[in-house]
Amino acid sequence: MAARPKLPIIADAEDDAELILHALRRAGFEPDHARIEDADALRAALHAEPWEMMICDHSLPRLDAFTALKMAREIRGDIPFIVVSGVIGEESAVAAMRAGANDYVMKDDLRRLAPAIERELRDAETRRQMREAEDRKSTRLNSSHVVISYAVFCLQKQKLLILPD
Repeated sequence: MAARPKLPIIADAEDDAELILHALRRAGFEPDHARIEDADALRAALHAEPWEMMICDHSLPRLDAFTALKMAREIRGDIPFIVVSGVIGEESAVAAMRAGANDYVMKDDLRRLAPAIERELRDAETRRQMREAEDRKSTRLNSSHVVISYAVFCLQKQKLLILPD
């Protein structure tokens, strides 16, 4: 678990960001963070920083969680994304999860935020390790194919093995 996760907090109000930071600090985190308020700033931050995850207020005047989530998926793939809201209804929460959010946490129960972050960081690391293992496997298979092709070529040249064209 990263005790200092690197994350943007997408929130229009400084008070909302401080509420989230306070909950994280009480849980033992000291996040390396930036507060982001609009789509242009989010796009720039997603390209500029190696964020580990994202926390986003559900409803902002210049950006909503669904737009932020879509941008995050387009630019950073499967970066963990947690929606925090004070007024999200069940339908909106379900819609956020279906759209690809990893979790949602109510502002009046931020005790759930730290465990959600820990879980999502752990799951993201597992996904990264699985992708790396798949890449290594693919590389080995491609290398094996090249070796086998070369062996067949050599055998054909030696006329030890004749294969139809």
